[in-house]
Amino acid sequence: MKVVRSSSRPTKVQPATNFTGTVYADEVLVGVAPSRMRATLVSFTPGGRTAWHSHPVGQTLYCMSGAGRVQREGEQVQEIRPGDTVLIPPNVRHWHGAAPDKLFAHLAMSEVSDTGEGTAWFEHVSDADYNATPAPVT
Repeated sequence: MKVVRSSSRPTKVQPATNFTGTVYADEVLVGVAPSRMRATLVSFTPGGRTAWHSHPVGQTLYCMSGAGRVQREGEQVQEIRPGDTVLIPPNVRHWHGAAPDKLFAHLAMSEVSDTGEGTAWFEHVSDADYNATPAPVT
């Protein structure tokens, strides 16, 4: 057993190349072989969001606090709230982030592929896509 102290992993501001707005990340886990798991607590300020991206083995988001949004390419934006889990299939282009007027945090979990490939980043999400009316929560 190993305890990894939070003090050994500083909060990192995420780069403008892959994020819009101010977004922070706290590393939770970087798996050591045979594990391929990576888990990060991501905190978004209002309006903060990822660029379009995909993951070769998919991604799971567990919503921790605030109000967020997620969109799979070609589908309507979804509102996400604490306790919601988002299951994103492998190689699906998507984005996620905070609502325009709320902070948002989620635990992002994904694995690298058998060949070590991780996140593939694409263009930034347009303001029109981001500001689209989310689907009704049912």
